[in-house]
Amino acid sequence: MKLPNIWGQGCLFTYSGLNGVNEFTNSLVTTLLSDRIGVQLNTKVRRLFYASPERLRDVEFEVVSSDLIKAQVKIGEGRIEDTLTFIFYNQTTIIAIMPLEVEPVIICEGNVDCEAIDKSRFDNGQYVSRVLTQVGKGETTILIDKVIGKKRYAILTYGLEDKEKVLSKALEIANDRKLDSKCQELIEEKIDFYNGIPIPKDMDDETERTLSKCFSVMKSQVYTPEGKFKRRYTTPDRFPHKQLWLWDSVFHSFGNRFIDKELAYDSILAIFDTQHKNGFIPHTAMPHKEASKVTQPPVIAWGIHHLYEKYQDIWLLEEAYEALKAYLQWNIKHRDSSGNHLFEWYVEVDSVHCRCDECGMDNSPRFDDVKLMKCIDFSCFMANEAKYMSLIAKEIGKTEDIEYWNGLYQSISEKINELLWDEKDKMYYDLNLENNQLRKVKAVSSFLPLFAGVCSEERAKELVQHLMNPREFGTEFPIPSIAVSDDLYGTDMWRGPVWINYNYMIMKGLEKYGYHELADDIQRKTIEILVYWYQQDGTIYEFYDSGNNNSPKKLYRKGKAIEPYDPRMRYQNIRDYGWSCTLLAELIMERYS
Repeated sequence: MKLPNIWGQGCLFTYSGLNGVNEFTNSLVTTLLSDRIGVQLNTKVRRLFYASPERLRDVEFEVVSSDLIKAQVKIGEGRIEDTLTFIFYNQTTIIAIMPLEVEPVIICEGNVDCEAIDKSRFDNGQYVSRVLTQVGKGETTILIDKVIGKKRYAILTYGLEDKEKVLSKALEIANDRKLDSKCQELIEEKIDFYNGIPIPKDMDDETERTLSKCFSVMKSQVYTPEGKFKRRYTTPDRFPHKQLWLWDSVFHSFGNRFIDKELAYDSILAIFDTQHKNGFIPHTAMPHKEASKVTQPPVIAWGIHHLYEKYQDIWLLEEAYEALKAYLQWNIKHRDSSGNHLFEWYVEVDSVHCRCDECGMDNSPRFDDVKLMKCIDFSCFMANEAKYMSLIAKEIGKTEDIEYWNGLYQSISEKINELLWDEKDKMYYDLNLENNQLRKVKAVSSFLPLFAGVCSEERAKELVQHLMNPREFGTEFPIPSIAVSDDLYGTDMWRGPVWINYNYMIMKGLEKYGYHELADDIQRKTIEILVYWYQQDGTIYEFYDSGNNNSPKKLYRKGKAIEPYDPRMRYQNIRDYGWSCTLLAELIMERYS
């Protein structure tokens, strides 16, 4: 497989739960720097760790992945060829293997204690040039700079323990007489990861490298069991987010199945480790802390059945069914105030930029200046879940439940078409309960009746006209999160940009209604544009410009994008984003298989 090899500022460099213990609490997360070969440690006191550029003259990257950087370099005016490598050794240690002429540099920003350590504590059989410690805000980093043969090994270890404990961990690694061979084995293991992925034939090199980038990011998302989590679980991006997120985990499972079937199962079943006794599932959760108080789009039954269709493991349906049933019944009890089987997201009425975190479209203009709505997306998601719960119930012999789920699906479908359709605009909208009027914001959510299969053939045809209209949703990169014709259309998250998860769901809806050519066109453009921006910027973003005029890094994210990019000033369009990678992998595999 063609390996990822494009450097991109802000890209993840961290350890994976696929390789060993990787804890939410203790693991080190770093991101690539912009102007030198090295990383930023996203710790309380920011630290930079890089290869001093003074002697480096040319750099050609072989691998730039989430846990391995390998480059061919030339040293000094004589242009001596050599290799420069960074590897994540374990969840708290990075090792940089450098030419002797290149110095490792660590810079700590802020008020910390720094000191050199007596080198007599080291194995005298190997030369050590220096040991530095940095302690501040309950964090310690140790840098051991030593020579093995004709290479310099810069060992950077991080920890939340006291200095002596972190130093002891660093010393154990540094004094290992087999360190050089272990590092070579690790490099081979990290490269071999890509050889285990089934790659379709007839793929161009750029698409194949982008696909390998997807798997690199997916690998970085995996945590090992900890606290309430009894199995491996995933997170959208490790930085700035760290927690498990409900619907993200479902989308992660789709791509993770190409890495390992069991990882796909863990990705989605971990959601139930967060479930409360009353059936509620929070939208985010951490291993040792209280979870959030709101939920997220219900897509779990659909995701479970998606994996079942691939592998036919009946135990998966049996294990998930009762928990799914309890969760959907919680939604029915707590998110349908009128009992008419149309559903209402919890709206954060005092928030400016995140009024509906629960629906995932947190800053969509759908929620501007409203308090309570019967929502087209929530209602479609619930209808879709009811449909798949009926299929699951049939597979596992819960015959007494099949009629209930079919009835719920039918009831939701009827109410969507009765109360959320606007005959004049030929469009589905939310219903504002404050004035009992449709909230006429043309948003990507309006196409979910295709995904849920709840609209008639005639109404599906009308929705397709909106999708193809260049003044609405037929943009250079379809499908914008709100129509181009909307006065609030722009480049800020859910107020214009394209999100890959909605493209994926709407493609699936179009296929159900026989619009294969349009679905294929959206799929092709989604792949081509994400591949293009990976080649340009070295990353796969959270969302994209629907006009495809600007690099995604310039798009707003609840505020203006700032250059140079520094997430301490503002979180911007997130680099190496989870479901963009997993769903892009799914789309590429579908298209080329």
